Amino acid sequence: MSGNVGSRDELYLFACHLEWHTRRSLVAYQELLAALDDPDRDIRTVAAVLLHRNSPRPHRIEKEIEDW
Repeated sequence: MSGNVGSRDELYLFACHLEWHTRRSLVAYQELLAALDDPDRDIRTVAAVLLHRNSPRPHRIEKEIEDW
């Protein structure tokens, strides 16, 4: 994994996402988190999307939907 700020690209972040998702690699997760502070806005967006894709989604039940 790269430690240099500004050396990340979309493919690298996707590889980190796969490492985190499949192997729970803490280093890969840290790279995704660090990319949230990247100077490149596009890299920050990609990192945010990839991190969000891993977040657990709450299960809605019929009653909750009706209450809205």
